[in-house]
Amino acid sequence: MKGKYYSRIQWRDESQRMKEKLIPLKTNLKYEAVVRNNEVETVEDTIKQGEDWSFAWMHEGGKKKLIRRKLQDTIEEYHAVKNINGIRHSTIERSECALKTLTDILGKSFAVQSVSESNIQEWKEYWVGKHKPHTINLHLSKIKALLNWCYKKKYIRDSIQIEKVKADEKPVSYLSDSDMIEIMRSDTVDNHFKRSFLFYLMTGCRKTEPFQGTISGNWLIIEPDKAKSHRTREIHLSPEFMGILHEMRNRYYERVEKYGYKPRNVIMKYTKEFKKACRSVGIENRHLHNLRDTYAVRRWAMTGDIHLVAKEIGHASVTMTEKYANFNLRRLMADFPTLGKHIERRIKKPIEDTNFVRLLNDSLIAKNGY
Repeated sequence: MKGKYYSRIQWRDESQRMKEKLIPLKTNLKYEAVVRNNEVETVEDTIKQGEDWSFAWMHEGGKKKLIRRKLQDTIEEYHAVKNINGIRHSTIERSECALKTLTDILGKSFAVQSVSESNIQEWKEYWVGKHKPHTINLHLSKIKALLNWCYKKKYIRDSIQIEKVKADEKPVSYLSDSDMIEIMRSDTVDNHFKRSFLFYLMTGCRKTEPFQGTISGNWLIIEPDKAKSHRTREIHLSPEFMGILHEMRNRYYERVEKYGYKPRNVIMKYTKEFKKACRSVGIENRHLHNLRDTYAVRRWAMTGDIHLVAKEIGHASVTMTEKYANFNLRRLMADFPTLGKHIERRIKKPIEDTNFVRLLNDSLIAKNGY
């Protein structure tokens, strides 16, 4: 091809799909290509099994040797490609965390060509019991993405099937009116953080969005490259919340630009302070993200419009938002007395077609005389 010779190896996999691998012979001389092709044929069977070989003519002074692509090197290449393709840093960080659990079990030098379903089962057996099912399944999804990429790159011979562990649906955790009042009365955190908690609660922002969004008039604009759904989201802010936003951003820029803090650490401080505030009033297992959950639950309780809620919080699919509608309205009215009038209006909304029932009764009376 194009004046150069290649050794072509063809075979069928277990599913009878045709596979092909081209080995460059690095020459335009036929007699030299024949000699090199003979050398390739000596390891043809192992190549068909998914192994990679390096031959002497591929690099000066080299010898024929089996290339064992290390798992850690492959993971680093995978994340480098993700970074080039514009995947968010936070997403790559979550992937790095998940894939570290794989190298912890198999080892960084484990040959990626040798990864099999039995290795994944070994991984499950080790981590089940050490992590919650939802965490395990999140890690498995990242491992699956890596192995699918390896299969497309032909680093592994066969596609590896991964089954998630059984996990009950994780309920949404929100904070009631009384919870928030107790937190705001707590003396364990600075008033700045209390105001920021209120901002997250009443805007539904994700943790990083107040610092990454663009301010335009009375609006906080979350651009597609900063939004998790890759869609523009616009959040209207009252003068009070605009003031809180400026306060949060000023603190952020002062610490990052003046004192050299890492941006991530500055933002994580809000998470740590929220957990501290919750613990101080006896509220367990709550995270800053639960303020966003609370916003969504409150909005659904008020409107009953799940599509509106999905749009407001920036979900790409309403399916992701449906979890916020899995609450009894009477329970929500007890937890959110400030929304009492809105929820009561929804509860009292007629659900029976009374006109149709009356028509049927009238027909029955006309037929039977009673």
